[in-house]
Amino acid sequence: MDLSSANLEDLMNLKVTSVSKRQQQLARTAAAVFVISAEDIRRSGATNLPDVLRMAPGVDVQQIDANAWAISVRGFNERYSNKVLVLIDGRTVYTPTFSGVYWDQIDMPLENIERIEVIRGPGSTVWGANAVNGVINILTKNSKATKGGLVKAGAGTDMAQSVAQYGGEIGGSANYRVFAKGLYTGNSQNQDGSAAYDRWSRMQAGFRSDWDLTAHDSLTVAGNLFSNGARQTQFQELLPAPFLTPYGQPVGATGGDVLSRWDHRSDSGTETSIQASYDWYRRSDLAGPEVERTFDVDFQNHVTAGSSHEVVWGLGYRVSDSGVAPGYWIGLKPAFQTEALYSAFLQDEIRLSDSVWLTLGSKIEHNSFTGFEWEPGVRLVWNPEGTRHAIWLAASKAIRQPSRVDAAVQFTTPALPIGNNILQGYVFSGNPQLKAETMFDYEAGYRRQFSKTVSLDLSTFLSFYRNLETADPGALEIIPGQSITVIQTIQYQNHAKAVDYGGEVSLDWKASRRWRIQPGYSYLHATIRNVPGTNGTPAANISQMFPQNILQIRSQVNLTRRMEFDQSLYYTARLPGSAIPGDPRLDVRLARRLGESTEVSVTGQNLARPRSMEYGTSFGVLGTYAERSIYGQITWRF
Repeated sequence: MDLSSANLEDLMNLKVTSVSKRQQQLARTAAAVFVISAEDIRRSGATNLPDVLRMAPGVDVQQIDANAWAISVRGFNERYSNKVLVLIDGRTVYTPTFSGVYWDQIDMPLENIERIEVIRGPGSTVWGANAVNGVINILTKNSKATKGGLVKAGAGTDMAQSVAQYGGEIGGSANYRVFAKGLYTGNSQNQDGSAAYDRWSRMQAGFRSDWDLTAHDSLTVAGNLFSNGARQTQFQELLPAPFLTPYGQPVGATGGDVLSRWDHRSDSGTETSIQASYDWYRRSDLAGPEVERTFDVDFQNHVTAGSSHEVVWGLGYRVSDSGVAPGYWIGLKPAFQTEALYSAFLQDEIRLSDSVWLTLGSKIEHNSFTGFEWEPGVRLVWNPEGTRHAIWLAASKAIRQPSRVDAAVQFTTPALPIGNNILQGYVFSGNPQLKAETMFDYEAGYRRQFSKTVSLDLSTFLSFYRNLETADPGALEIIPGQSITVIQTIQYQNHAKAVDYGGEVSLDWKASRRWRIQPGYSYLHATIRNVPGTNGTPAANISQMFPQNILQIRSQVNLTRRMEFDQSLYYTARLPGSAIPGDPRLDVRLARRLGESTEVSVTGQNLARPRSMEYGTSFGVLGTYAERSIYGQITWRF
């Protein structure tokens, strides 16, 4: 559905699947959901997934350097944002080693995305661990919708990319597409205006096929291979000045994934699916060569019980073999380890009346770090039949399970002089006894369609976090000698807690037949404290991870039948206690269709400033400045 030209009545009836793992009308969904459509992506002028996600209220997207981003929902934002679960067609891309997402590894042709469903708030009842502050589910198009050829080429101030794709039929019951993509991004800038050491190149190839096996059965098989080459400027964060010297480091990654899903729908309406995926990569980054192999299988069943119950339940099993090769400055003990995750979930949507629905459910999991965990949730929505408004309430528990680094990291810094004849070094170690970080969340929301041209979406939340991770100093070891050496041990503990609250609002206004305006705003306030009697440093840093104010305003104008003019203004207010000022970003796109098969576009990015730093340094990777740029592109379909 082309959402830029649809009536807002169609938007209220839009189907989403990420909240309950089954199709629901957006108007009847008791969650803060924002949908980014294929048309929104095309008209944004974005060239990568992080820039696409800037459109969603409550999603904080901050670029660190030319190939690394910090992306999160409702705070806790850093390079490895560990409280947001990211999925591609239901396949998790959350790495169990560092707890987060390598955004440079999940780049894809944006033309193949059907929509992106962004849940602000917990999605743990159906998706499980790590879906704490949000879920980002990227859904790709059925190959039936991408028949024919596609060639895209673009180049600009600091980047170039190309895509070649072809899709067709296999017999009369199956379709396929195959594609290849290449990308190059040049160096950004350092603070002194010199070229940074952070360029990025990527090659990717993939396929998808969809089969109609019978009138009731369908099969999807998809796969990807990629190879990344990049650079970054790194330093060892624990070393004191003047030994905190940045140095250039190459970053390489290769890997791939394969997914298969079987769907069955019976004559009675019962839906059953089985999805299996295998994901692997080898990455050379901060800690040396990291290897991960993950196999995941999920069974799901949806059945209607009587006239009042919609029941969805499922079982899952995931096994990950991950580790970092020994002999580098960061190590894991043991270097390689296999972890298994067993899960089950049950959710029942109960129709209490023609206008009220109550959803009860829970996920139960057993992981290799903390054993059994359960994540219940309750949701209530009031949507009177025949009206254009809805009120919803939700309460949920969610957990973030420890990662390999949390439990098993081992590294020692050099002993360096801190005074006359005094040396100091640090010994950093993980904690295999860590508990899962826990969040109890309470939400409320309101949706209203005022007319066929104006709709409003409001949400608010209050969240309580317990067992948040801290880096706690241990006993000092004094080693006598010609110079006294002081060794400080540091270990992860669960000695912090937090409270945050805020809300998001988005408006969709068709100002005229040719002009659509979509403003959005989010507010967040957070407080983090140590447990009384402890003195560790919380891993969550207010000065970088919790922007209080984020604003988006998008405008889409059809100048003529063949010419489009689109503008996107994004603003993240100055972070509390940070030296980085508020960051305005203005992107402008002008496009013209040449006939029915060709489109030419010019996009200006970061036009508000000649250059800007969004996030700063994270996990020892030096933050750089993104420059103002112009990008031209031609797309030909045949």
